[in-house]
Amino acid sequence: MGEKEKKIIIGTHGKFGEELIKSAEMIIGNLENIKVFSLSSDMLPEEYYNNIENALKELPERTLCLTDLFGGTPCNTFIMLSKKYNNEIITGLNLPMLIEVCENINTLEIDELLSKIEYSSKDSIKNIKKLFNNKN
Repeated sequence: MGEKEKKIIIGTHGKFGEELIKSAEMIIGNLENIKVFSLSSDMLPEEYYNNIENALKELPERTLCLTDLFGGTPCNTFIMLSKKYNNEIITGLNLPMLIEVCENINTLEIDELLSKIEYSSKDSIKNIKKLFNNKN
């Protein structure tokens, strides 16, 4: 698999990941090479684990995995699987992060992309009232 074929896996509670992709596509167009694993309230953790593991078996090492909530079942599942599949995990998934990843996944090495995600994600959170009240 070549550098241009990097994949992204998203793991979220409910349909959050699926809807996030739809929102990102409204802004940047069709997104490819993304697999979404939605944890439904009636799904057993073992079923969720097996679904993700089956996908990771087919993907290269250091596949980028994005999850919604640190400590939640999707994140914990990726953590457990990372010991076997050496995937990279970033939590706190939101729309700016997904756009950043999709725009850079094929142009940056994975370590550069991870650094960029961490930096830009911290910078994307703004307290608007505080931001505008401090400007004179």
